[in-house]
Amino acid sequence: MVRLAALCLLLALPARAAEPAAKALDDDTLAMVRAFLKTPTSDLPAEHVPRFLEVDPQALPPKLRRPFRAKRLELYTLKQIADGKRRGSIRMPEADCLVPKDATSAEVGILGMAGYVEITDDDELFLMRQTKCTEHDLMCEFSLRVVLDKENKINRRRLFLHVKDPMMGLVGMRRAYGSVRQTNFFGAGFPSCASRLK
Repeated sequence: MVRLAALCLLLALPARAAEPAAKALDDDTLAMVRAFLKTPTSDLPAEHVPRFLEVDPQALPPKLRRPFRAKRLELYTLKQIADGKRRGSIRMPEADCLVPKDATSAEVGILGMAGYVEITDDDELFLMRQTKCTEHDLMCEFSLRVVLDKENKINRRRLFLHVKDPMMGLVGMRRAYGSVRQTNFFGAGFPSCASRLK
């Protein structure tokens, strides 16, 4: 009797809207995704990249979802870097510029799979001094990503840059030569941010 009353009570509750199910992928699309995940990014057929990016990760088998998200993140990041190079070495980001959402991830593992490497707070401070870019500028114009990583219930702030980002050249020089204050040497040939008009 108690079970019947509980069942009736559950049936009387308003039904929760079901989440739309991901559209099942056809065999051709699934084969294309698998091929993309196995192929080095530099060898991918450019004409199929838009089709790859349109795939809904939820429609993929669970074991393919993380690698797919990492490859997609890598492709969007490389596009962001290429677009930045076309803008030249002097960047003029708006104060409220938007960080590209497609080229971000809050998961450290996905960032690593997509070609990001961790940098230190000192690396970031050095980049900001040398380029005159703010942290936000480095996120909009370059590939800097800030992740709050929960470790032992404490949010730890971690910084990442993509290995193909021109800022990695500056980070590499700082690490090789230390924090020697040779602005002309370090600044030569690297992008920078123009001062904003007040």
